[in-house]
This record gives sequence, C-alpha cells and structure tokens, in this order.
Amino acid sequence: MRYRPFAARLLVASVLLAGGCASSPATPPQERLSVERKALLAEGVSETSGLAANAGRLWTHNDSGDQPRLYAISPESGEVIGKYRLQDTLNFDWEELAQDRDYLHVFDCGNNMGRREWMQIYSVRWTDLARGAVDSVPSRLTEFRFVDAEPSAGAYEHNNDCEAATVVGEELWVFSKNWQDLQTRLYRLTADGGRHDLASEGRYPVGGLITAADYDPRRQQLALLGYTRKRFSSSAFIWLVPVAQGELDWSRARRHSVSPAGQWEAVLWQPEGLLLTREASLLGQSWLGFIPLP
Repeated sequence: MRYRPFAARLLVASVLLAGGCASSPATPPQERLSVERKALLAEGVSETSGLAANAGRLWTHNDSGDQPRLYAISPESGEVIGKYRLQDTLNFDWEELAQDRDYLHVFDCGNNMGRREWMQIYSVRWTDLARGAVDSVPSRLTEFRFVDAEPSAGAYEHNNDCEAATVVGEELWVFSKNWQDLQTRLYRLTADGGRHDLASEGRYPVGGLITAADYDPRRQQLALLGYTRKRFSSSAFIWLVPVAQGELDWSRARRHSVSPAGQWEAVLWQPEGLLLTREASLLGQSWLGFIPLP
C-alpha cells in the first residue's frame, strides 16, 4: 500500500487520536486484541508488507518503491541482519510472503488501480537464503490472474486488489482485497512455475480490506488481517477462522478489533500467538508486534 500525500496523512494522524466517523457498514461487537510492541524496525524496512520466519530469523520486504529485495531481521531487536536481492525480478508492488518447508513465496500482487491482469509469485529456496546475504538469489516465477475480476472504475473503486496469501497443505490460498463491497474472495493454486487462470472458490463477508493472511496447521486456524475504512482514518481487525478438511468454516469465524491504531500489513502465526508488522507513518516508526493467544 502506498503512502498518502503529507497533508492527508497529517489529517489521518490527528483523527486517529480524536476518533472519526465510519463510512463502512457497522460490525457486530467484537473482542479487542492488544498488540505488544516487541521491537522497532530498521528504517530500511519502513514499508514492511510481508512476514515469514525460518531458522531463527524473521523475513520481510517493502512494498512498491523498493528494489526486489528480501530482508532478514532479528526477532529481538528488529535490526536488519541480511539483505537478499532476487535476480531477474521486479518489485512492482510486493505485498505478501507465504512459506512452506522448502520455499519462501514472494507475492507481487498489489493492484490499487484494479486493472492489473497478471500477478507474480517469486519462490525462493530456503537453502539459497541460508548461504548468507548475497546480491543475487535465484527464484522460480509463477503467474496468476483472477478470471472473475470485474471492470475497475478507477483507483480504490474495484474488487480486484490483492495483498494476502498463505500456504494451506500443498496449496497457496490467495485472498482478494475488495475496495467496493468489503468482502474477500478465496483463490487456490500451486507455485509450479506456470501460468494460472484462477476462479474464486468462495466469497466471505469480512467487512473491510484484507491485507495479510497466515494459516497455522497445528491450530487448524486461518488469520486474516485487515482494516475498515473511516472517513478520515482506519481501524484494524483480525478474523480467526477454523479450517476443516481443507475448507473454511465461516460459521465459527470470529472477528477481533486490533489496537493500537496503525497501518498493520503483515501477520504470522507463532506457537504462543500472532506476530504483526506495522508500516511507518506519522504515528511513529515501523515496528514488530505480538498478540498472545491461547
């Protein structure tokens, strides 16, 4: 997600402190989850947008505007401890990380205008990332498009955006970010190096804009991170959704509001709860947070 102009951001910051009027539909009462700050993130990852973990390191990236580069960061200090440039790739609008045993999958899928046809997944072997920070890391390209995308009326006036994905079993689950109807659609594919025409397999009433997803196979639970639009500000939420036999059990899904305010962009399950990252803004520096859960 890109920053707004400075004047608009200043207005957003002031209203976040004073409160605002909602322009999105009212949501049912929900339990609030408080994010504990673990560490401030280095200035080099001020627009953190994805999150993964492997071998005692956290991994993130910036969205559009940065080079096609992954950052290894310390989970204790938030400092950058390694930089990895992906060879033969672009960062048009990197928005998400998903991981399995062998690969870290980088999703270049941001689509603010709603007219982007093909989106990319760059799959990087963990063994290549274990060699230490290098200037050029190979990756495998997989492309996909939403064949049920509808015409866009302009920036942020469509249902064709995408910022969230995760691994469930042997599949990648991709979720749309719907600016118009505030729902999300689910798509499934495998990162096999081919091109995929995807039709949605479900539409879910999340009541906001989904920015990240992660699945925990031990809990058999999906976390969907997002925010609701207000007239001059936004507020974050997390849906916790059981997954049974490879299907979302939306009848048991629960929505939770998230505090403090901020542009929360990434979520990652841990044994004790959820890790999140927040982009830098007038509210402060980017940081790594934690929500303890049973």
